[in-house]
This record gives sequence, structure tokens and C-alpha cells, in this order.
Amino acid sequence: MKPRNTLILVAVFAVLFGYVWFVEAPKTPAQLGTPTPPMPVVFNLKAADVKSIEIRDLQAPRQVTVTRAGSGWQVEQPVAKGADAPAVDNAVSQLVNLQATRVLTDTTLFSQYFITPTIEARLVMSDTTSYAITVGNKTPDGSDYYVSYTGDHSKVFLVSTIDIDTLKGWLDTPPYEPTPTPTFTPTTPPTATPPVTETITTTQTTTAPPGIVPTLIPATETPKP
Repeated sequence: MKPRNTLILVAVFAVLFGYVWFVEAPKTPAQLGTPTPPMPVVFNLKAADVKSIEIRDLQAPRQVTVTRAGSGWQVEQPVAKGADAPAVDNAVSQLVNLQATRVLTDTTLFSQYFITPTIEARLVMSDTTSYAITVGNKTPDGSDYYVSYTGDHSKVFLVSTIDIDTLKGWLDTPPYEPTPTPTFTPTTPPTATPPVTETITTTQTTTAPPGIVPTLIPATETPKP
């Protein structure tokens, strides 16, 4: 091959390499048309089928149990009381659709993820089937928790702290129905009664100065005929 042709091929190769390196390489999978793999699913259940949700503290004797009551919810433990339905609905929705950011399948060092198990979250469905997860330590960067199915340590999920902290918060503040704020009804002040003005009549009495004898004015005499 002639040296000139060789130089041309080298130049073309350099141009192609530069295009791939500086243009194609920085693109994301979405930009390149490569589908992004879906996030691993921990639970994929229907919220409408959930009969009750239980959050149990694995470090202290505390438990919160909330059961469905008609179209709303009722807190059964620690104290039987009406539940904050929107808050419970939101928590149940997050749990039945719980996703992980990552899955660890090599669980030979499983114990290191659960040195201090924190809580167990359990869903009891309308057909009495239950699904539960055990939450262990946080990841070193604090963004996720190590989570596994209760009684099944074949895989470990990394789940966002946002999803788990909501449930852990129930142990300190159960989702009771908020106490309604009393409505203030202003009262109309009584109509003020104008003060009664007392008119005092003063009778002036003429009194002679002390030490002076008043002069008697004689009565007018009738002239004699």
C-alpha cells in the first residue's frame, strides 16, 4: 500500500475515533436509544386489597397497627383511635409499590447489613395473606436502608430512606386523626346604655348677712276717707 493511502486511512480513523469519543460517548442511554432498566420491585400489590398495616419496632416493645374501617382507617395500637386517612393512604400506596435502587444477591455477608435491625413493616391483605420486610442499617452514604423480606435473606434491597422513614416515624407519632381546630365565633358586645344625667334643682334662699337686722317694710296702709 502506498504511503499516501496509508496516511489517508489513518486520518479517517482518527476522525472517526474522535467523533465517537467526544460526541457519542458522553450520551446517556436514553439519548442513545438504549432503554433504562426498570428499578427492582420489592412489592407490587394493590392498595385496595390491604386490610391492615403493622409497623413493629425491633429494638423496643412498640407497635403501630392500623386497620381499614369502611372507606377510612382506624388505629388499633397503641391506642384505639380514628386515623388520619390521607396519611395512611399515602403510606400504604408507597409500601405496596415499593421499589429498590439496587439489589444485592451475594448475601454471604448478610449479617453486616443487619447489625441493628430497626423495624418490620407488614401488610395484611383482605385474603389474610401477609407480606413483610425487615429494615436493617442505613447505607454508608445514608441515602438508603438495607431491606430484606422477613424470613427470606436470599436477596437484599437498597430502599430510599424517604420511603422507610415515613413508616418509622409512626412509632413516635402514630397517624391519629388530627384534632379539629375549634371555630371561634365572635360575640356581639352588648349595647352600651347611655348614662343617666341627673338634673339637680337648686333653690336659692336669700339670707341676710350675719349681724345685720333686716329692715321691715311696713304694709301699705289704706288711706282713710
